Amino acid sequence: MKIPFEILSMLSFKGFMQRYYYYCKIEKTYKDAYEKTEKEYEKIFKKRRYSSYDSFRVVLNRKMKQSST
Repeated sequence: MKIPFEILSMLSFKGFMQRYYYYCKIEKTYKDAYEKTEKEYEKIFKKRRYSSYDSFRVVLNRKMKQSST
């Protein structure tokens, strides 16, 4: 099975975020965009990347703080 690059790149934080931002443009809420991204990830890799939306937000906020300093 050949995995498309945009899906394979989701293994990294940056790739996951690119896919999340792609869905942010399509979905009504950020949470819906996260769930769509997570479902796509889970379909290919057979596990979730984050345990919940709240867990995802904690990591996202931490990364944003690190990049601003």
